[in-house]
Amino acid sequence: MNTDTLYYSAPAKYWMETLPLGNGSLGAMADSGAEKETFVLNHDTLWTGRPRSVTKPGAAAAFRKARALALQGKYRAAEKVMERDFNAIWSQAYLTFGTLTLDFDFGDAADYERRLDLSKGVLTSGFTAKGKAVTKKAFVSYPDGIMAYRVAAEAPFACKISVACPLQSRTYPKNGLLLTDGVCPADGDTANPDYPCASLIYDEKNGVPFRGALRAQTDGTLRFTNDSILVSGAKALTLYFTIQTGFNGFDKDPATEGKEYKNKALNVLGAAANKGWEALLAEHTKDHASLYGRVTLELGDGKDLPTDERLRRFAEAKDDMGLYALLFNYGRYLAIAASRPGSRAMNLQGIWNNTVRAPWNANYTININTQMNYWPVLPCAMPELTEPLTELVKSLAVTGEKTAEHFYGARGFAAHHNADIWGHSEPVHGSVSWAYFPGGGGWLARHLYEYYEYTLDEAFLRETAFPILRKAARFYLDILTEDTDGTLMLCPGTSPENRFRRGPVTTPMAKSSAMFNSIVLDVFTCCLKAGKALGVEDELQTEIAEAAKRIKPLKIGRDGRLLEWNEELSEVEPHHRHVSHLYALHPAGLIDPRRDTALTEACKQTLYRRGDDGTGWSLAWKVNFWARLLDGDHALKLIDRQLRLIPAGGTETNYVRGGGTYPNMLDAHPPFQIDGNFGVTAGICEMLLQSDGAHIYLLPALPKAWANGCVKGLAAKGNVTVDMAWENGKLASYEIHGDLGKMTVVDCTC
Repeated sequence: MNTDTLYYSAPAKYWMETLPLGNGSLGAMADSGAEKETFVLNHDTLWTGRPRSVTKPGAAAAFRKARALALQGKYRAAEKVMERDFNAIWSQAYLTFGTLTLDFDFGDAADYERRLDLSKGVLTSGFTAKGKAVTKKAFVSYPDGIMAYRVAAEAPFACKISVACPLQSRTYPKNGLLLTDGVCPADGDTANPDYPCASLIYDEKNGVPFRGALRAQTDGTLRFTNDSILVSGAKALTLYFTIQTGFNGFDKDPATEGKEYKNKALNVLGAAANKGWEALLAEHTKDHASLYGRVTLELGDGKDLPTDERLRRFAEAKDDMGLYALLFNYGRYLAIAASRPGSRAMNLQGIWNNTVRAPWNANYTININTQMNYWPVLPCAMPELTEPLTELVKSLAVTGEKTAEHFYGARGFAAHHNADIWGHSEPVHGSVSWAYFPGGGGWLARHLYEYYEYTLDEAFLRETAFPILRKAARFYLDILTEDTDGTLMLCPGTSPENRFRRGPVTTPMAKSSAMFNSIVLDVFTCCLKAGKALGVEDELQTEIAEAAKRIKPLKIGRDGRLLEWNEELSEVEPHHRHVSHLYALHPAGLIDPRRDTALTEACKQTLYRRGDDGTGWSLAWKVNFWARLLDGDHALKLIDRQLRLIPAGGTETNYVRGGGTYPNMLDAHPPFQIDGNFGVTAGICEMLLQSDGAHIYLLPALPKAWANGCVKGLAAKGNVTVDMAWENGKLASYEIHGDLGKMTVVDCTC
């Protein structure tokens, strides 16, 4: 219970107290109320918009003009040109389906508890009402594509079941089912330069159509009204629910090329009902456990208390060792629930969103957040869960060809700060500090090569990763600029979302930036390694190799920090949440703390000056930075900050120091973003195991507080997994599963 279960002694009152269920596509957040129980429902293809091609007349000329200005040191002028003549429109937005609500006549509840079993993916709640026991269970099944729910009571009960959808829709009964048919907005007001955009634009012929379908079974009596189901005289009630949509791919107009979805919803429910509750539950738990059971982590005992109480106590006494393992396991659980083969990639909120205007559109923010969502999947030995990310990158590699050509006059493909289900790859409205980010495509492409490093799947490398890496490299080769010292750089450069002072003005745009140049070098390095693995030697590989030698090297400033831009500049926010200039340290691994002494120290000085606070995902990235720097105690300090309990009722946005954990253990930006959960899980992996294809480092950043423990099933590059145990801070035993080949195992506790 202490490391695999979230447990509470009261129903959820706020959104950030509800608990998540999911199968990659269908998501539910449950409050487990006694008298009134609500599920907030989502589907991964409910987005505004449809396929589109975005242009901005004169964009490529504006880029060239801004580049020329940046080369002259006229940074503010370059910024103005880009914001006026280069930036385009917003990405589309992720939506909510709405709510499924059950109003019961149980009366006051006593002895209440609710539990989410992470190992089984099952949510249960129980209580007594008028002295009689009531038990509820819910899960969302990947094999059967449904949410299943059952309530059993010792005494007969009555309830009203209703579905409410805020999108353009109609709920009605038909053939013993309650159906909700609707259509998503055709546009999320993306041309509006203001954010958040004020309106949703409907056009019934041009949005994603959908159907929600609900089937109820009971030993009592069912009666349908116009938009609900009334249950009476029941001791047992079972619900099966599904959402199906007409979405048929990023490049298919759902109005004219959409897939059939109405009959599919009926067929999915029919198949589920024929199987029955017990068979569905057994198949679901077997499927879930096949992924969740691949890794186990033990760090010590956990407190036998409700999870929210454990978080409160943790702020005063860091003696709940099981809470660290629970946080680690929760990240694995969320990945299984939100990303499966056939689903869409996880967005800013995974698949859990309760509004039609989610924070930041709940889109794919690809200057860190989407990438962070997938950091733990490979080291936690769940490579199949990366398929949705791969599909997103493949879509951007297609739409990004037009973006590269139109906005840069370049070949290859480009993607920027935001993406969506339709493969939006163009720069968005707003400040160039975020909108101008041609590093998005390159950063995503490295994930495909990393998949190969972990799995050694040569067919994937040849057919998917290598071609996309080469397209990313081709784009960078076309836009690289020679500096006066003969080095190559991506000009102009920004460091995501940060700004600096230069005289009386502030601007985000310089001649070049550490992050941009590091992403370019990273893509080139991955390309060269992939070509070597595949035996490919051609003109493009030669061009990449020559350019890689000339990429502007990282520089260290007078104060010992790694330079963020091409010259020493004063940040507007010295403690800014982004530490993008350390990209070469993590995730790229271009800086090796075991060998690169000067750059390693510069990274440390950078982190010291940035500080240990930040948003949830920022704290998580810093965990990974300190783990790569082999400082487990400092990494643990950041995890402890991430475990700060954030009140569930707040709605304000905090970009500075609000990071922490809500009572349901989801990550606080705030507001809710899911990336911090995944980032911390990945950071714990980095603390316990690091690998580079030649070496496997055991316990490279083990903190003193984790003196005793064991882990099983962690994956290392080279298609192997590792079990190990340690005592008193020293490695006690380990076992490698798979072929080590020429890799060397290093005990880092010696």
